[in-house]
Amino acid sequence: MQNKNKNILIVALIIGLVSMTVAYAAFSTTLTISSTAKVAATKWDVRFANWTQVTVSNLNGGTSEASVKASPSETATAITGIEVTFNKPGDAVRFTFDIQNQGDIDAQLTGATGMSETKSGVTKTVKCANATPTANNAAFDLSKKVNTTPGSISCVMDISYNKDATTMPGTLQTVSLTDVSFIYGQK
Repeated sequence: MQNKNKNILIVALIIGLVSMTVAYAAFSTTLTISSTAKVAATKWDVRFANWTQVTVSNLNGGTSEASVKASPSETATAITGIEVTFNKPGDAVRFTFDIQNQGDIDAQLTGATGMSETKSGVTKTVKCANATPTANNAAFDLSKKVNTTPGSISCVMDISYNKDATTMPGTLQTVSLTDVSFIYGQK
């Protein structure tokens, strides 16, 4: 009789174990999240654009006798070979250009040098958006290109000879001006 009770107990335990397994399976759920991430290609492209010589004038009024080398060398990141010859006091030349962000990343001015200087009677000043650029100046942030429109800042560079001079040098004088540099980094 004890064997019979043991057998019944074993069968009851097996049925209970199977029932618990089925019940656990019925109330358990596996949750799965599948994902992917894509990193889009971007392009960094801050450059000079629309470089032009706008005016040759004389700060004292009257006619200027300044002359400008016909075509400086221009690339997207450098303009070299600008040569201006002044022939009388007050002669001045103005150049205009844009700094554009043709890329996909917002840019910020992190450094600016050579914006203003006077040497041997020759004065050079650079202004963008009617102000002199300095490092970390929010007015000179460049938004990324939107559709086909680049972020842009309009700038002028004025080079002139002392308007208060009464005479010009007796021989041709060459004045080397400091390079103008705009250094942009990621915003």
